[in-house]
Amino acid sequence: MATTMAALVGTAGVFARESNASPLSETPAVRDTINGVLAFVVPGNDPYSHQQGMWTDRPGGVTAGTAESLERTLDQASPMPLLGPAAGNLPGAAAIALLLNTFGVTADPRAVSGPFAAPFANLSHAAKAQVFEWLDTDPRFEGLVLKFVVNAIPTLAAFAAFSEVSAYDRTRREIAGRPVGWELSRYAGPSDGWDEFLGYYGGIDEVEG
Repeated sequence: MATTMAALVGTAGVFARESNASPLSETPAVRDTINGVLAFVVPGNDPYSHQQGMWTDRPGGVTAGTAESLERTLDQASPMPLLGPAAGNLPGAAAIALLLNTFGVTADPRAVSGPFAAPFANLSHAAKAQVFEWLDTDPRFEGLVLKFVVNAIPTLAAFAAFSEVSAYDRTRREIAGRPVGWELSRYAGPSDGWDEFLGYYGGIDEVEG
């Protein structure tokens, strides 16, 4: 893991340079990393799922709005520096992306080259699983806020994938279509009630108080 930490410091410089050009959550490496996480948790028919070698024939976690939602959640949940000054004092989604990419290169050095800017997004599904296993069991994270944040990544990714964000109109503050998460979970959507629940149980149609 000494190699991983050395790579972490080196990769931090790349993210720091990107952060000078645009908001952290909008840099290609961060967005590609987050999409790589979403594809890992809920594979679909997107390029990130195909790259990892595990995909389906229908939309999955990488749909409109999900990456932005997950980045916003990570930024708001962990606005403090997560990795220390040696790694650029990055907070939120940028820090998580840096960590995933650093461990990703350790899992497979070939991931530095590929169709995506982020090495993590270029990994196979099995290599991504290895990265999360390392992060989950790394003793250096015990007792740190980073430990909690790392453990929450897959959960928050699943939440974003199965939420209504893919069809949510933020301007009108209402759902403007059928969310992908509803299709994935076979959720029929909200209703005013079901005939099966009209009346009382066991044929009783009236009670007296």
